[in-house]
Amino acid sequence: MPERGSSALRVGFGLLVLTAAALAGCRTDAAPLTAPAAPAPNAAETRYIGDTGAAIYRRQAFERTRGFVFADPARGYAVCLRAPMRDGRPDHTLLILQRRIDGAVSQVEDDATILRAAADVGPCRNRSDWVRAR
Repeated sequence: MPERGSSALRVGFGLLVLTAAALAGCRTDAAPLTAPAAPAPNAAETRYIGDTGAAIYRRQAFERTRGFVFADPARGYAVCLRAPMRDGRPDHTLLILQRRIDGAVSQVEDDATILRAAADVGPCRNRSDWVRAR
């Protein structure tokens, strides 16, 4: 008949082996992969995006992405806008600012690009970072 102490010792040793085996593949020295976050629009840009979106969507409620979809001085600073169409599907717009905005934008300086074609608004379709804009 086995002794009580040796039985407990075997169970303890078995748990130790199982724990070690379970944790063996969990250690990594590599840094986690994180996508660089695009900057968020400042107050002047948020106001401009709101005014432009209101004109595009004829004053109905719409949403914008929380941050820029891409932010690169060579390509511009893009924000997605969307509003529901009559059939319930979202109507997307890609608004590209040519430069960051610091204050009021005169009519002469207003050189933003508004893209609404299905081929152009692809980056806007599967996003989850929408915030209410108006």
